[in-house]
Amino acid sequence: MYRRLVISSAVLAVVWAVSSTQAQVSSAFPPMALPTGAAPMPMPFKMKAVTGKPYSLTAKTTDSKRLADGTWTTTVLEARKMRDSEGRERSELINRSGGPPVVSLTDPIAQTFVTLSWSDKTATVTHVPLPKPLTPEQEARAAESRAKAAEYRATHPSPDTSTLPPKTIAGASAEGKEQIITLHAAKLSGGEPVRVVEDTWTAPDLSIPLESTSDDPRGQKIITIVTDLQRAEPDPSLFHIPADYKIVERKN
Repeated sequence: MYRRLVISSAVLAVVWAVSSTQAQVSSAFPPMALPTGAAPMPMPFKMKAVTGKPYSLTAKTTDSKRLADGTWTTTVLEARKMRDSEGRERSELINRSGGPPVVSLTDPIAQTFVTLSWSDKTATVTHVPLPKPLTPEQEARAAESRAKAAEYRATHPSPDTSTLPPKTIAGASAEGKEQIITLHAAKLSGGEPVRVVEDTWTAPDLSIPLESTSDDPRGQKIITIVTDLQRAEPDPSLFHIPADYKIVERKN
C-alpha cells in the first residue's frame, strides 16, 4: 500500500527500509524523509492524512546481499515510527553506535517534510505544493476513469498478486498479500526476466504495514518487521521542530 510513492528522489536522507531490488522495486515500507541540498523539489500533490489512528512502533530491517564471490553480507537497521491522531508522522533511524537518531517529520496538514539534523541543530523544511484544482469537466473525466479502472481490476485480477494467510505481528492482526514484479529490462543468467517476490502483511485497522519481505533472485533479500507496537497517542511535542533549531526552507 505504500508502494509506488508519488514522491521519489535520487538521494534519501534516511529510509524507513532499505530500498529493494537495486531501486527498481520500492519497499513496502516508505521513505522517511526527503533529501536536502540540491535534490529536486517534489511534484505537486495533496498529502493524505490518516486521522484518528495513532500509534508508535519499532521495526527492524535486515538487508542481505550476495557478493561477487557468492558469499552474503547482511546489514541490520532499526527504526521507530509514530503517528498522531491528526495524521502527522515522525520517523527515526536508530544509530546503532549510540548516537542520536536521524529524524524526519511528515505533516500532511502543512504539506511539509522536515529533516532534523542534530549535529548543527538545523531543520530542513520541504514544502510540497498543492496541485492546481481541476475544472468540473476534468473532475468528471477523472472520476469516470477511476470508475473504469476499478471495474477493470475487479473483473481482471492480476495473476501476479495473491492473498497470503493472515497472521499476528507485534500483537496485531495483519492481512497478507504477495506481489510478483517482473522486470523485463533485467535478465537472469539464463535469459529469463527478473521476477521479484514481495510479501506484505498490513494491519487494516491502522492502515500500516507490519511486515514486508522482498526477494530478488539477483541476490538481495530484505525483511522488515515491526517488533513493538503501541496504540497510545504519542507526545505532541515529537511532531514539531524544536525551538532551538534553525529552519531552512525549501520551496518551489
